Amino acid sequence: MPDGADVCLRLWPVVRYAVRVAVEWTDEHMPDFFISYTSADRIWAEGIGYVLEEEGFSVVVQAWDFRPGNNFVLGMEKAATEADRTILVLSPDYLKSQFTPAEWAAAFARDPKGLERKLVPIMVRRCSPPGLLTSIVGIDLSDEDEGAARTLLLDGVNLKRAKPARPPPFPGTAAKRPPKAFPGLSPSCPPSSISAAARSAAYMPNLKRSAIDAEKRRFSRDTFNAIKAHFEVGLRQLAKQDGSIECDFQPNTATEFTAEVFVNGQSRCRCRTWLGGLHSADGISYAEGHSHAGSNSCNEMLSVSDDQGQLHLSSLMGGFGTVERLFDLKRLSQEQAADYLWRRFLLPLER
Repeated sequence: MPDGADVCLRLWPVVRYAVRVAVEWTDEHMPDFFISYTSADRIWAEGIGYVLEEEGFSVVVQAWDFRPGNNFVLGMEKAATEADRTILVLSPDYLKSQFTPAEWAAAFARDPKGLERKLVPIMVRRCSPPGLLTSIVGIDLSDEDEGAARTLLLDGVNLKRAKPARPPPFPGTAAKRPPKAFPGLSPSCPPSSISAAARSAAYMPNLKRSAIDAEKRRFSRDTFNAIKAHFEVGLRQLAKQDGSIECDFQPNTATEFTAEVFVNGQSRCRCRTWLGGLHSADGISYAEGHSHAGSNSCNEMLSVSDDQGQLHLSSLMGGFGTVERLFDLKRLSQEQAADYLWRRFLLPLER
């Protein structure tokens, strides 16, 4: 009969193989990135995720990976703690959210000095990250076109050094002083006689412009999608909170959805929300109750307003109720617009 040492020697190759397979399986099933974002920036988050997966990375995106029947809270905790790295989709709405700090805190705790680059902030709309986030170098996509944004994203998440593929221009060339303009040059001289350096040095004012129609249309569609996502997630969480509550969410078309809440089988809240309306094709209409089904009448309409190129939402029908007093109805961000309509929708449950 073989002794214990002999058995161990025979089993060692099997044990070593099992350990190697277990490690490889864990690495294979650990996502490369968890993307933390708010509903207002869902399209940005999905775009970032899509580009990364095209390049062979694995990502966790709430809109893709948390399906009906999943435990939302446990899913977020698992994604935040198990993903190798966490991406923050930074915007003013992200920084105002009460929930997002918990999503990136785990990654920061694992790498407080940033040596492993566990936390990757990506700014998609201009904002000023506070506190701990100020010390982390991020990626700024806020003013870039699609091609430049894709390059910046992939270069930014690459763990290698950012050494350029081509050598930089010889510094001695740039260090030469530009020739001075002839002091006797008069205003009547043609522009061709002025040096390029002198022309480039002239002060140019920062001209503010109004948003074009295409930008307003995109902003309106993004807002509708943010409201839709806010309702869908909120209804899921509401149903988990109380066993007497049932929720129904129906995306009727790409630009319309209905939501309904039942308490002990009785309908208590119902609304229909759609893109467009009587006043503008870019507006967002909201109708409460059953009487508005199939009609264009509504209880609230949000229109896109332009303040020197800065877009926001304005209420056209808001009153002075308890919910309305919580918001500046003439200047709503996308996330605030979603929260405003969600709170109005839930009012019957609080009466």
